[in-house]
Amino acid sequence: MTNEELRIQSQKTAPQIKIAGGIWVVGMMIIMVASVIWVVLAVFAGDYYSSSKPVRDAAEAGSGLLSQLAIIQGIKAWLIPLSFLGMATYLLGFGFAFANILQNVRLRGDTMAAALPELKARKTQG
Repeated sequence: MTNEELRIQSQKTAPQIKIAGGIWVVGMMIIMVASVIWVVLAVFAGDYYSSSKPVRDAAEAGSGLLSQLAIIQGIKAWLIPLSFLGMATYLLGFGFAFANILQNVRLRGDTMAAALPELKARKTQG
């Protein structure tokens, strides 16, 4: 590569870092939504567990306590995978960021390979 090509390439923003930023934003949004739902679920579970253990165990089919338990268990069934999805999405952004770092390291190597002969020539002249 010539010096001009290397200069132009170094001034471009890599698409991987833009993709990583977008993925990080999406991942954080999923994590924040899941966190809010966890807090709401904790309050709802607090209402359920405020009843004594004998009262919860004696609850009959169709009672409000059993419907509260069903809601708690149902929400928890899809909320755990949603939390993992948010974390996995966030971590996926690091893969794109590391791809950008690898590209920059290669660019620095190419730049050094192009500049080294000129630096050696200056040293022998001086």
